Amino acid sequence: MTLNKPWMLRGAFALGAIGLVIVLMQVTLFGKKSDAAKTSAKPLPLVSVVRAEARDLPVKLSAHGHVVPLNQVDVRPQVGGTVRGIHFREGDEVKAGQLLFTIDSSDVIAQLERTQASAAQIEAQVDEAERDLARIKQLAKLRYYSTSAVDTSTSKLESLKAQHKAVQAEVASSRLQVERTRIAAPMAGLTGALAVHPGSLAQTTAAVPLVTVVQIDPIGVEFSLPESQLARLLDARAAGTVRIELQTPDGNRLPGSLVFVNNTVNTDSGTITLKASFPNGARSLWPGAYVELVIDAGVSRGAIVLPPQALLEGPQGRFVYVLDQDNKAQVRPVELLRLQEQMAVVDGLNGGERVVAEGHAGLKPGAAVRIAARTGKDA
Repeated sequence: MTLNKPWMLRGAFALGAIGLVIVLMQVTLFGKKSDAAKTSAKPLPLVSVVRAEARDLPVKLSAHGHVVPLNQVDVRPQVGGTVRGIHFREGDEVKAGQLLFTIDSSDVIAQLERTQASAAQIEAQVDEAERDLARIKQLAKLRYYSTSAVDTSTSKLESLKAQHKAVQAEVASSRLQVERTRIAAPMAGLTGALAVHPGSLAQTTAAVPLVTVVQIDPIGVEFSLPESQLARLLDARAAGTVRIELQTPDGNRLPGSLVFVNNTVNTDSGTITLKASFPNGARSLWPGAYVELVIDAGVSRGAIVLPPQALLEGPQGRFVYVLDQDNKAQVRPVELLRLQEQMAVVDGLNGGERVVAEGHAGLKPGAAVRIAARTGKDA
């Protein structure tokens, strides 16, 4: 159709202009929606990863403990009485068998003398009964005495011998009581504070001992370790490879030896109590002091190590994020065995896994990630 009239040409131009405006508006709106969609898309979390590495690692454990005496004796009286003498000064080092206290022995000495007199009296009666029995037996052979008379004399002698044996036991007991009025040191060691003074009454039922003697050389240290380390420690102990060192106050290291492993694990703390022995000739270690220990428990073969910052704490315990083949983060529970050489030794990984070391903020299980940097071997 030919548009040869002016009004028809003007109408066609108007319709074309309106169509162009509609197209431009649609393009503009679509462009804005595309820009908004691009703007709303969040970038993937940016993380750094490390490869879980298996190493043959020396097992070095650290612990804190308190110095304790390996031997300690509370000196108590075994007989009551007045303290007549104290033969040392509190705080002195004493030798085994050294006289410490003298208790008034007048009562027990009198008792000893009475029992000795009784023993002598009965002994004389026994001698007389033996002579009578011998004479009656001789006369019985001549038929001056009957057999019953011999039996009577024999019974009398046996009764007197039994009485003599009993009174001899009383004499021994009284003599022991006299000896106990002199109290000697049961072992060599360092004495503590005195609880009595000359003139004080020493009682066998007293709650407080006269003095306490502790062994000072060698001396012990009591400490505890997590139960997770018990199997490794026992293996090393059986192999004779356990080494213990103590940090002395002057900064030196003092070697010692493991002397005790408790037979139960504390169910409240999940720890095991141990005790080590250390030489203390210089008297640098004092009972009750707080010390630091380093325990070498052999070598852990194929230990899995990670940077400490790779470990996270959740309601179910410690865990790490492991990347799968699609670079998606998956939760893997782990157990922290110890921190050593600025690395975390863990259980729960096989070695070789790619573990998120940094960039945990906002990371969720199953989320895809971008790897910004790789650290460690073959990460």
